[in-house]
Amino acid sequence: MAENDKPRDIRAMITAFRTSDNWAVSLARDLLWVIVVVGCIALALYLICGTWPAIVTVESGSMEPHMNIGDLVVVVQQDRFGPVQTWEDAHATGYQKFGDYGDVIIYRPDGVTDFWASIGLLPLSSQHPIIHRAMTWVDAGSPQPSYLNPYEGKVTPAEYIPLATSNSTTYGYYLLYPENQTPPENVSENAEGIAFGTANAKYFLPEQYVVSNQGYIQYSAPAVNSGYITKGDNNPVSDEGYLTVNNNQTIDPVEKNWVVGKALFTIPLVGLLPLHIFWVIIVVIIAIIAWDWYAKKKEEGPGKKSKKSRNPQKGTKSKK
Repeated sequence: MAENDKPRDIRAMITAFRTSDNWAVSLARDLLWVIVVVGCIALALYLICGTWPAIVTVESGSMEPHMNIGDLVVVVQQDRFGPVQTWEDAHATGYQKFGDYGDVIIYRPDGVTDFWASIGLLPLSSQHPIIHRAMTWVDAGSPQPSYLNPYEGKVTPAEYIPLATSNSTTYGYYLLYPENQTPPENVSENAEGIAFGTANAKYFLPEQYVVSNQGYIQYSAPAVNSGYITKGDNNPVSDEGYLTVNNNQTIDPVEKNWVVGKALFTIPLVGLLPLHIFWVIIVVIIAIIAWDWYAKKKEEGPGKKSKKSRNPQKGTKSKK
């Protein structure tokens, strides 16, 4: 008999939980509802996009003006809607995405991740993925290209010209020049041009070689692994050999299994919510508590009068 009573007990507990007026139970019920709704949305995004996390937030200005801080980026599996097209591939076909040639990919530098990132709770993770454009694919052992855009996000280069390195150096910089032109002579400390550095050296491109609306490629040591060379549209230099992981080693070409997905479209400013997720959660909880309190007061109606005020004649005698 006791075993037959268990289902009734469970149903009674569920009914009590659903109908209780206790403030703590009511708060728990509302929070559970929020969790269920968010979970259903997350599941739907995963099924549609084929990857997780399916949404990320732009946290820096490295992709401006094509992606801005606070933009919410919807991410799809890297081969969904066609394979990833690099800048080099798309430049030949004319395919553009987010204001320039090629796809923007979301990747974990050197594949580094932690528990929170692996389950998609990026605000709690110490290693967030990078959102940058795939420039080209390089095979292990091939010379690794560094892409240089002297105009950063102000101008999208019409092409990237290969640079050679002169044997001459000046004030600690290696001199660069287009491969099809004459090497420069040593220049003065006050010379005009473009200076930039990588993990291994500093370089200087004299002004006479700077052409409007063009970028440059400077080849360095062979790549240690096959992968994508990536670049932030607003960064002067591509990531590999330039950015670091945990302020330690420079990142390597992005292997396909390090890619979370590719950017499909952005929603401006909405990403500011997950960027400040802690305060958002606090505000939501306060709003739920305030709503429960308001609803309870509304059900009670106007304040009840005291018994004394409702029966003013009780316990008094008339005077003769």
